[in-house]
Amino acid sequence: MDSILCLQETWNSMFDSLFLLNQEGIILSLNRPASRLFSGSPHSLAGVSVLELIPSEELRRSLLKKKNLTGISVSIGTQQLVGNLSYYEGQDQYLLVFKNMSQISQLQHQLMEMNEQRQMFDLILDQLEEGICVADAHGKVLFYNRKMGEVDMLEPEAVRTKRIEEVWNVDPSNSTLLTALRTGRTLNQRETHFTTSGKSVKTLSRTLPLSLDSKTVGAIEILKDISEQKQLTETIIQLQKETSKGQTELLPSHSSGKNNTRFQFESIQYSSREMRQTVEQARRSARSASNILIVGETGTGKELFAQSIHNESPRRNKPFIAQNCAALPEALLEGLLFGTSVGSFTGAVDRAGLFEQAHGGTLLLDEINSMGTDLQAKLLRVLQERRIQRLGSSKIMDIDVRVIATMNEDPLDAIHRGRLREDLYYRLGVVNLVIPPLRNRKDDIPILIEHFLAKHAPSLDVTVEGLESDVFQFLLDYSWPGNVRQLEHVIEGCLNLVYDERKIGYDHLPPSFKAKMLQHTAPTPRLEDVGSKQTLPEQLENLERLIIERALQEARGNVTKASEQLGISRQNLNYKLKKFLMGNGV
Repeated sequence: MDSILCLQETWNSMFDSLFLLNQEGIILSLNRPASRLFSGSPHSLAGVSVLELIPSEELRRSLLKKKNLTGISVSIGTQQLVGNLSYYEGQDQYLLVFKNMSQISQLQHQLMEMNEQRQMFDLILDQLEEGICVADAHGKVLFYNRKMGEVDMLEPEAVRTKRIEEVWNVDPSNSTLLTALRTGRTLNQRETHFTTSGKSVKTLSRTLPLSLDSKTVGAIEILKDISEQKQLTETIIQLQKETSKGQTELLPSHSSGKNNTRFQFESIQYSSREMRQTVEQARRSARSASNILIVGETGTGKELFAQSIHNESPRRNKPFIAQNCAALPEALLEGLLFGTSVGSFTGAVDRAGLFEQAHGGTLLLDEINSMGTDLQAKLLRVLQERRIQRLGSSKIMDIDVRVIATMNEDPLDAIHRGRLREDLYYRLGVVNLVIPPLRNRKDDIPILIEHFLAKHAPSLDVTVEGLESDVFQFLLDYSWPGNVRQLEHVIEGCLNLVYDERKIGYDHLPPSFKAKMLQHTAPTPRLEDVGSKQTLPEQLENLERLIIERALQEARGNVTKASEQLGISRQNLNYKLKKFLMGNGV
């Protein structure tokens, strides 16, 4: 009795669906998985013809012929079944066994998805700039990415699935991965590798064991190529050495020398009302210690204003340090601003940053909108707390530094384009100074020309009395996209071409200015000039030229803006300018 119960329990515990049939196909018995296929119970389905439940012509013929049959494919609902029919001649009965292939298909699909995910992870890890090597508990390499192969000069596919000793031919005690597996300790190591071309590659590696449920199942080594970082370190050390020496050797004799400046408000040449207002605002702002944001186009003299403010302020006897934020990568700029300490990165030493060096004085951050937004966030914190912390150091130092920042674009546009943090703008722009472009203060051009003639003529050993009237008028009407700096360069360039002439004339101008001057002095067609004496194509051409000239004048010589105003492409406008021999406008 016990053996029968045991067999019955085994019968119902089978994963496959089992049917015991007589020679007509009537179900004599079936197990639980078989009854679940038809949402019934073994008792309710007993006595039912299997052909009613599974309408298969192939199965019906096999029952009639009393033959064995394999590979019976049946669909029941969403399930796919494959069955075998076995005939027992002595008992004149059949055993029909069905295997549910849906579960196997699902497993195959899951395995396929897992394989695709693994391949995706491999692709992602291959894009990293860190080398990665993973070994299992037996020292077999499970993963080895592209960067690691570049450093070791090995193909990743030739390394994977191999044992560590086979690949690198090392003693187990000398392998960092095997040592981490054996000891369970994290290892840090610095090495120098050499490529096939003889180039040295400096690396920093970290090897650590991988554990699951307190059991070590493998080890991973993460390797970082620090060659570029090492080079940046050497560069920052060199820059800091140069900064500590000061720049007094490079300054002219009238430099203040003590604070690395050479400009005062008296150095600013102007006669226009706009500049008079700007200079007066700058003088007033010099009295306080508030941060200042100076906005102006390239060449308007932003650093001249910054130095003048410092020399007019109570900080005039303290350091003035300037740093162009666009000149260095962000990683290097951060160390230069805040300083470094031993251990902050490979080769780092204790060096004071520009904030420390400018303590008590003024720090000029030129082109602040070129600084990365992550570094801007760190700068904001320094400005708020008036404290700094060197890279890699836990020591916090109080600082007393006035920050003057400059930028060559509208701050609101820079914020909109993601080049300037809004909170940093409000922190820096306690005082806002906007230096007008030269085209908006034409009254300053004569006095600037006179100043630059007096400045450069003695050093070039020439004597001039001024400019010829047509050249002077042209320079007065020019839009000066490079502002005062461009004007100075043009005057200096003209003086270099003067021999014994008393005045600067057309022949002394740069080639680009000669072409512009010819176009500038050429008579401008007027609408009344487009008369009936000309053919229609000639009248249309003159009218087109007139419209283009007016658009260029309104856009102040900016071809892009003029093309937008005319509703044509920049390339099309350039073609028309060449066609009419108009240059780029004035």
